[in-house]
Amino acid sequence: MVQGELPPADRRLVMVQAMTKHQATPDRTRKPAVHQGIRATSATRIVVATFGVLVSLAGIEHGVGEILQGSVRPQGLAIQSWAHSQAFQILGGEPAMTVIPNLLVTGVLAVIVALAVGIWSVGFAHRRRGGLGLVLLSVLLLLVASSALAPPGSVSSPTGGRGLSPQR
Repeated sequence: MVQGELPPADRRLVMVQAMTKHQATPDRTRKPAVHQGIRATSATRIVVATFGVLVSLAGIEHGVGEILQGSVRPQGLAIQSWAHSQAFQILGGEPAMTVIPNLLVTGVLAVIVALAVGIWSVGFAHRRRGGLGLVLLSVLLLLVASSALAPPGSVSSPTGGRGLSPQR
């Protein structure tokens, strides 16, 4: 077989696909689609990175609001990340939850974990067990300080706890 030439089975397939009223010769420039899984994986990777970055930005925004409140003990698990902000008054101060009894520490940890979620979703979610790491970081972000919507957004991203590499 000459380099660049299709194997006989693929040549017949392309010939059948390429046959029209006036064309009965194989289209030698067209190769069979064998790498469709890679294209789908790339699309999934983009979606996961996009969701991860959006969740990361939401977590950073929550963390900054908690840092600005200072070293104050929250009244319970449910907190207001922007309690004194006019911009978030319609949301009631943007509700969130935390298990840490200090808003300053909560805010700093929220920013750190949110950055980790963003970095992980862009740089490591495509690796083996990368989806599991993203799920664990998202749960940690929920416990540290986040709204009820941000971590489920990243957990429900298309990884589903699996890596993004094609199945072998």
